[in-house]
Amino acid sequence: MFFLTLPLFYFLFILIWRPFEMEEFLAVGKDRYTLNLIVTTLILFGTSLLSRMLLFLLRNKLDLTWTGYLLWCLGEIAAAGLLFTIPLGIGWGGVRPYFSVMLQCLLQLAGILIYPYLILSMALQLREQARKIDAPAMDEKSLLRFYDEQKRLKLIVSSENVFYIEADENYVHIVHLDGVKVKDFQLRSSMRALEDILSRHNLVRCHRSFFVNPAHVELVRKDESGYAIARLDREGLKPVPVSKRYYSAITALL
Repeated sequence: MFFLTLPLFYFLFILIWRPFEMEEFLAVGKDRYTLNLIVTTLILFGTSLLSRMLLFLLRNKLDLTWTGYLLWCLGEIAAAGLLFTIPLGIGWGGVRPYFSVMLQCLLQLAGILIYPYLILSMALQLREQARKIDAPAMDEKSLLRFYDEQKRLKLIVSSENVFYIEADENYVHIVHLDGVKVKDFQLRSSMRALEDILSRHNLVRCHRSFFVNPAHVELVRKDESGYAIARLDREGLKPVPVSKRYYSAITALL
């Protein structure tokens, strides 16, 4: 949404209203207004796209508050403004100081993009509030609260919605149902730190690197290599390995 809306708003806003003497600034003293408008729009599109992709990839590792998100948005504006300075600084070379062009790029871009950022951020907040209101109430006793190594709360999920938990070096992957989507939440923690709370919520160890929710296990069978695996009741989820040590306990629960 952001990486399409921002450059489109920027392009149309300048094309229609031409604020802050942008027509003269983008023309860089010559007839380059249209070319530089297109170039800066593409720069903004590329910057926004890369930033939002990075934000998506880091969504489970970053603990962004609204203040942190605001700083991220300011970083997007700053990155785009600095990149604007490259073509415009070259065009104004010898006429305006490079840092003067850079400052003007940053201030003008911030003045233009404050409107779509505010509108889109408000829309995201309203959608998040609506999602929380519409979410079904959960039994407090069934809720699993996951904390990282610094004892910061990272995830609250009903134990019924957890499919399995997998250890991955210094992290664990909590594969769970969020609404109608299966999500993989990465938490910096260890299986040893989670073992007690998982056992109390009826998740059982099936392998040294896995805990599984037996309520979601359809069957346990051996694969072509002779290793036991548990097939889960959700299409698209990978089978969970079951070691010999835990095989009897898992099959007894089915």
